[in-house]
Amino acid sequence: MFKRQALNGQELEPHKSKKNEPEHEEQETELQRHQDKEQQVEEKEEANGKEEQTLVTEDADDEEFKRQEQRLLQELQRLKLKQKQQKPPRQQYNILLFGETGSGKSTLINYLTNFFLGGSLKKLKVAIPTKHHKATENWTYSEQDLHDTSKSKTRDCIDYDFTKGDLCFNFIDTPGLSDTEGTAKDDEHIVKIMTAAENRGNLSAIIIVINGTVARATVNLRNTLTLLKGSVPDVLLKNLLVVLTNCSKATANFDLKQLEPWKVPKDNVFHMNNSALSMPIQEWKDDEDIMEDLVAHWKRSMKAMELIMKKVKQLGNKATHAFRDMRVKRNKIKAELHGILLEMKKLQTLQDDLNSAQVDEKDVATDIRKYANYKETKIVDYVEMEDAPYHSTICMMHSKICHERCGLRYTTEQGNEIFKGCSCMGGGPLCRECECEHSTHYHDKKKPVKKTKTVENILHDVKALYDQNTSKKLNLQKKITDLSADIGSLKRALDVKEADIEKCCEDLKTLCSQFNFVDELQSIIDTMERDARTLTNVEARKDANRRIDNFIHLANKLSASK
Repeated sequence: MFKRQALNGQELEPHKSKKNEPEHEEQETELQRHQDKEQQVEEKEEANGKEEQTLVTEDADDEEFKRQEQRLLQELQRLKLKQKQQKPPRQQYNILLFGETGSGKSTLINYLTNFFLGGSLKKLKVAIPTKHHKATENWTYSEQDLHDTSKSKTRDCIDYDFTKGDLCFNFIDTPGLSDTEGTAKDDEHIVKIMTAAENRGNLSAIIIVINGTVARATVNLRNTLTLLKGSVPDVLLKNLLVVLTNCSKATANFDLKQLEPWKVPKDNVFHMNNSALSMPIQEWKDDEDIMEDLVAHWKRSMKAMELIMKKVKQLGNKATHAFRDMRVKRNKIKAELHGILLEMKKLQTLQDDLNSAQVDEKDVATDIRKYANYKETKIVDYVEMEDAPYHSTICMMHSKICHERCGLRYTTEQGNEIFKGCSCMGGGPLCRECECEHSTHYHDKKKPVKKTKTVENILHDVKALYDQNTSKKLNLQKKITDLSADIGSLKRALDVKEADIEKCCEDLKTLCSQFNFVDELQSIIDTMERDARTLTNVEARKDANRRIDNFIHLANKLSASK
């Protein structure tokens, strides 16, 4: 607490009040003014002190912040200097791997890993784990179901970057196609692959990985090639490479003519023997014969990796913006085709409904009378299981006693081998009573008792028909009028969609001449033909056949111009 000061700087002493002394009144008044002024000064000085203390704290925080900022700036300058000192790759090559499930794309990545990172037969470098080898490198991978060859192991597009000298090779491993998960999964994978290619900005090569031991293209491989042809723009067709796996040049069975109409030069075809990764090291490290074969295969495969790199550099980079344009066109075609199929199904349903309504209108009254008696009272016999002092053999599938008073040892285990000896089996594999195997039988202390009861039986099937026809009678007239109007509107909408599809196909043709329009449209044609055969209305059949002919003509026209 600051001391109160007088105007002359001396400490003030409080004056005592003296009553009845007028000469002191003026001094007391002056003293009060001094005291009030001193109080104001004290309050101001106290406020200034608090403010000064706050400023001191803020100054300390500012100083710490400045020191941290200075350290960060120094670290940033150090990183920039280090980045300048590191010579960046002068050229990057993006290579897209493509193949059916199990063809060996991931194995190719592992061989490339050994090529670039100096792996050896006895000290393998494994980027992607396999059935026999764990990953040794710290790459991200999406492999699943390593022991199931029918499913794609790779679920997403994964980049594997390798640097050799001042060159960077970026291999894009993609999901396998034509696995057991069906066409929907293939479509999903194609979208991922095209998106990955589009996002890279450029590609140096597309490597088609094929199992070289297959003499002819399998159904799955043909499907894979069809998907590839419909996904790769023409600008990249000259950058196609083929790697035949599981074989050497001398042992390859695959006929390159199976790739037609593609023309892949022989020097764009390479061979890779997967034997090094197809078995654990423990199985061959002490076998000289196997070791000799593996060493030879390994050397040839590593040589193939080197030749692939040379070819990639020769091909150079091609821009991938065509993938974006093609994706947009293809998605539009798919959307329109899907819309056509839905509208056609709706139209055919409406036409069938119209024909059915016209026929039903004449018969609905008769049907209502026919199904009106859906209740009946009768005495029924039934069998009820009751407790018994003995056990019997019972079939769980039919809830039927196959052998009453079974003489076999009582067992609580269903399907016990003991039931093979039950007399109901007759020594054969099937029960003579229920025709089931012994495994469906069990023991229980029950006996069948025949009983009768009087019930009012509702024939649910008859009642459903009665309700259906009653409802139909109320709606038939309105339905016939509405259906006729809906059919007319749908036909006009379908005409517009057909024209849009033809225009989209022509645009896509300019981007991808090998797009399989027949395959794309055939599913629509097949579905329309199947549905048309069910039509009983002459006009509906004519309209369906006309649209089928339009799609066949479009597919033939686009295919003939390849």
